[in-house]
Amino acid sequence: MTGAGEIRSAYCMSCGEEVPTYRVEVEGGAEIRCAPCGFTLETARTPLGAVLECIVLADDELLFRTLLADLLVEQKVAREVVGCESGPALLSECVRRFRAERPISLVILDILMAPMDGSVAALALRALEKGLDRPSPVPILFLSGMRADDSLRQVLQSCGPALYLNKGKDATPPRLAGRLKDLIPHLLMVRSG
Repeated sequence: MTGAGEIRSAYCMSCGEEVPTYRVEVEGGAEIRCAPCGFTLETARTPLGAVLECIVLADDELLFRTLLADLLVEQKVAREVVGCESGPALLSECVRRFRAERPISLVILDILMAPMDGSVAALALRALEKGLDRPSPVPILFLSGMRADDSLRQVLQSCGPALYLNKGKDATPPRLAGRLKDLIPHLLMVRSG
């Protein structure tokens, strides 16, 4: 950990690149966080305790979606990954699973999709969950090649529990799958916290 006021850079798995950091005093210690997105970079690692039951993944690129889904199952992040080509397809899949009382452990959403982007799909998912009296919201992990800005941070706050992963320079499915495996426990901690 760096001392108070000392600025350094570190790799942020959320942004996908070296970023400036800052130190925050928190209950029981301190954390080093990413300056652009606020993600905690140094903290006690929480291993992914169990394989997730089902991830619903929405990305408009078929090859990327298929490879990432296969890798998440292969790396035992989830037993099942359901791929959707768009925001409306994701919402339809979620409604089907909610009605059938089938679990959704996590939703992974690409932000830049047509006809409905990931931000709008996430807000619609939260409205569906509320309308269906779901006991707790499904965690959402947003993916994008763009950096986090204020409007994205507002969406993350409105759709919590939610985190953001910048595809960054290492946007290949194998590298993203590894980063997702490291990032998901942080999202699940936010959900249970």
